[in-house]
Amino acid sequence: MRVKCENRRQAILDVAEELFRDKGFELTSMSEITARVGGSKATLYSYFTSKEELFLEVMHRFAEADIKRIFSEFDPTVDISKTLQEFGEKFLTFISAPKIIAAQRVLFAESGRTDIGKRFFDRGPCDGSAKLAAYFEQCIVLGKLRSADTLVAATHLIALLKAEIMDPLLFGAREMTELPAISEAVSRAADIFLRAYGVGTSPGSAETLP
Repeated sequence: MRVKCENRRQAILDVAEELFRDKGFELTSMSEITARVGGSKATLYSYFTSKEELFLEVMHRFAEADIKRIFSEFDPTVDISKTLQEFGEKFLTFISAPKIIAAQRVLFAESGRTDIGKRFFDRGPCDGSAKLAAYFEQCIVLGKLRSADTLVAATHLIALLKAEIMDPLLFGAREMTELPAISEAVSRAADIFLRAYGVGTSPGSAETLP
């Protein structure tokens, strides 16, 4: 019975994902999801108490396996440049995938009308930043980074990684083939980050960068 229930839950998520992607959050109804999945609306609500909850579960299912793994592979004993490059390439490859870009567009569109954006941010990006900050704290103890607010540092790194790639994709202004190679974009982001936060640097030192 447990397997059957989980299969049903995944079938609901599959249908909801397709509808949210094709029609957006507002135009997708629980009635339409029920009609495609089969069964009753009461059964659907026994799995997900609201459309908002269902949408959040769709979003988190995208990230459940890959993004959690990406944010769990930090080893402070390994060369930090190598770690940032490997992390950055995996992270940017994941968030720039067409499926994830489409999901982010729906999320942004609905964030001004409901609390979906806040709920997703608290459960997703905030959690990832906290894990990255914890890694930076270990690096500071080992003398690989200067003392700094590690959560701010994590926010800066994520922003640098996204800088060359994400806006053009989210706005549909460029295709991935028209953008810099991910490895090159990550290398530049990591270099800027380490110039700002690396040992021997100080706040404001980035102003002297060539």
